[in-house]
Amino acid sequence: MVRLEGFLQKVVPVKQAEVKQAGQRISLATLRADAEATPPPVSFLAAMEKSSPEDVGIIAEVKKASPSKGDIRPDLDPAAMAALYHEGGARAISVLTESRYFKGNLADLETVCETTRCPVLRKDFTISSYQIYEAKRAGAASILLITTLLSRDQLSDYISLVRELGMEPLVEITSELEFETAYRASARVVDINNRNLSTLEVDQGVSKRISTILPGDVIGVEASGISGRSDIEKGVEAGFSNFLVGESIVRASDTAAFIKRLREA
Repeated sequence: MVRLEGFLQKVVPVKQAEVKQAGQRISLATLRADAEATPPPVSFLAAMEKSSPEDVGIIAEVKKASPSKGDIRPDLDPAAMAALYHEGGARAISVLTESRYFKGNLADLETVCETTRCPVLRKDFTISSYQIYEAKRAGAASILLITTLLSRDQLSDYISLVRELGMEPLVEITSELEFETAYRASARVVDINNRNLSTLEVDQGVSKRISTILPGDVIGVEASGISGRSDIEKGVEAGFSNFLVGESIVRASDTAAFIKRLREA
């Protein structure tokens, strides 16, 4: 059994209740059939592989709120924002679908998938295969799997299921030990989160430290605490070519121009 602390103790029971309610509306069997019938999405893995120090990849996030900052942009229009992300040259788009603390929902994901040619990531606290089928049916190309939340067997099983559905997971880690777990589970794209999910504190040294142990067959994505061009430059120096950026993009006065500046780093 995975031991949860701090914020994770609050959010996981909420997700469990949401998944249970969703299952009462649409059965797992029906959802699975719909997901398997949904056409394959644009390749998230291929998009991440395109990035290089000279052409960094930005995963731009649709983010209305957060548990640490509260409301960021609660009136955000997912379709309009996705268009600006595409204009700015985002490599992929992340959509937060957690409702209580991030004020997202599955409809936001569906809207973005319908209105962009970029691969789309469902970012949520994935605790059930039900959520994976939801993501595929919505048209997502990837789904976040948080190593902290899952047992080794769960992580391995979920990675396999995601790939069976034609997607590629983004596997989140926050320590060297979690990287070992993710790597043994065959993770190919790893999100190194500078934010401690229990305390919600950010330490940008986390990704820089873990970057030194990433093997060549794993693509690293730096996440959290990225507010401008200098942060991207430091990440590139540490060996990253892909970055997940949320709050600073959502708050930018000129969204497309801000993403272009990040990419120019």
